[in-house]
Amino acid sequence: MKKANKKEIFYIDYERLEGYEVKPKNKVKYDGIIVNKLILINPSFTKKILIKKSKRKLEEYLKYIINIMDNDDATDPDDVERALDNLSRYRSIVINTYQMYLDEKYYKILLQKIDLIEQELTKKLYIINSKYYINEEKKGKSR
Repeated sequence: MKKANKKEIFYIDYERLEGYEVKPKNKVKYDGIIVNKLILINPSFTKKILIKKSKRKLEEYLKYIINIMDNDDATDPDDVERALDNLSRYRSIVINTYQMYLDEKYYKILLQKIDLIEQELTKKLYIINSKYYINEEKKGKSR
């Protein structure tokens, strides 16, 4: 943080501040200051960031589901199970960390969307497993 009338940077003890913590990925080489941790204190800014982040994550899951639905034969049950595990992990992140920063209305809508995506993935996993089971029964024993 810079002071307005002086061109010096001063240090703030961020361990006492409460807010949403973000750790940048630092993928781009930069000669300036390297940021290891950023704490968002302003509630409205934190809410906007988390809404964008959650929308982006839900879009990724929706694209994955559409990709799975298009490729019926090439879909592996392990991929669907992995997606279900990631989705349950994401739900726990939403419940444990995002809940205190988001509005109650948006929080409920976000959990409903996660539930719908989980239901679709569960249906797809059931369909894939039933096709696999039927194919195994048809093979049977040859004499």
